[in-house]
Amino acid sequence: MTKIQIPDFFAQQPQDIKFAAEAAMAAGQVIRDGYERSHQIDAKGVGDLVSQVDFDADRVATDILSKAYPDTTIISEELNPDAGDAQTDAWVIDPLDGTTAYLMKAGPQFSSVLIAKREAGETTLGIVYFPLTDEWFYGTRGQGAFKNGQPLKLPEQDWKLAECWVEMNQYGNSGYETPFFTAAKTALRSDSGAQIVTSTFPHAGIAMRILEQNSGLAIAIHDNNPANLKQGPWDIAANQVIFEEAGGVFCNPTGERTCPFSVEPILIAPSKKLADQLCSLLSAKI
Repeated sequence: MTKIQIPDFFAQQPQDIKFAAEAAMAAGQVIRDGYERSHQIDAKGVGDLVSQVDFDADRVATDILSKAYPDTTIISEELNPDAGDAQTDAWVIDPLDGTTAYLMKAGPQFSSVLIAKREAGETTLGIVYFPLTDEWFYGTRGQGAFKNGQPLKLPEQDWKLAECWVEMNQYGNSGYETPFFTAAKTALRSDSGAQIVTSTFPHAGIAMRILEQNSGLAIAIHDNNPANLKQGPWDIAANQVIFEEAGGVFCNPTGERTCPFSVEPILIAPSKKLADQLCSLLSAKI
């Protein structure tokens, strides 16, 4: 196999994140190669699709990390989803996030490879790679967040919910929608709610689009029901560590910090103050 050449901006990064970038690039190549092809599509549920590309991307990413770290557990969405828990030291992989958007050709901006490392109950690094647009977001705990080599930091401003665009990541099957999420959609579309509320193709990388700050997008809310997992640790861990390193917040509806292994709705906001506004509104309305 030809040696994978990761971008030069990883040169000064720790060795762990370089290996994660190699794995993400290998998975990304599988995704790029498959983008214009026809695929056998299987459904995990209504609106929740999977294809051979997911499994092939998982296999190449897992292979790179397992060879580099033979004694480290690998938790991955397609091949090893039950390999560990919140206290397991592990690599956590989503080989193709945004599969439905990918298979429906909804646009190149949705699909990503997510890779994180967990140690002593915390996520220590994360990579979110959008292979169809060649965008790299990454971060190491305590060392900041970056996009394509440039530091990322959310602005310290007086965020107001009434001025915000909120994106709602809903279930394809409304039968799994949590009471919280149903009520939140109504509360946010009220006089005391947000400026605008939308719902597009679900993708965990929406957090990186908030982080870019090149649109009015400020908040994302992911539904998550224990009866039918929507946001697993592979969706959450990489995005969370990068977003938090840039100053943002991942929390549950009561304002507690998100644990990637807890199955509950997730609120993503650029500041604690805005997250508190959101939680306050929802607790008053729900």
